[in-house]
Amino acid sequence: MISLDQIPILAIPSMNDTHLEESLIINRLEVAVNNNDIDEVYLILRELLEHTGLHYFDEEKLMEETLYPAFKTHKKEHDRHLGELRSVIEYFDKHKEPGAVDAYIKGNLSAWTLHHAETMDRELALFLNA
Repeated sequence: MISLDQIPILAIPSMNDTHLEESLIINRLEVAVNNNDIDEVYLILRELLEHTGLHYFDEEKLMEETLYPAFKTHKKEHDRHLGELRSVIEYFDKHKEPGAVDAYIKGNLSAWTLHHAETMDRELALFLNA
């Protein structure tokens, strides 16, 4: 589970709100996985994909509008992460294995989300706030 004190506080409040929302979705996903609730896992995975896609779209638009120098690198990481999430959803759709989603959450998703916010998003927020 992602605790609130793990979420980095950035210079842009809307980015903080988005990271909080995303973390809460990930936590709900973990609960559904632990409850072995196949239908709920499916719904939350879809919600996470939609939320993440909108998050990245908005962030990338901001980067483009402000001519953010690290845009390509940041977007590439977004694209990689979205592809990974889509692969997990596709696998879950076929196999209905909550354990696979649990492994993804604990082995990658939670840590990556926090790391991305702490590094790439912090750098972006500082740039936007300057």
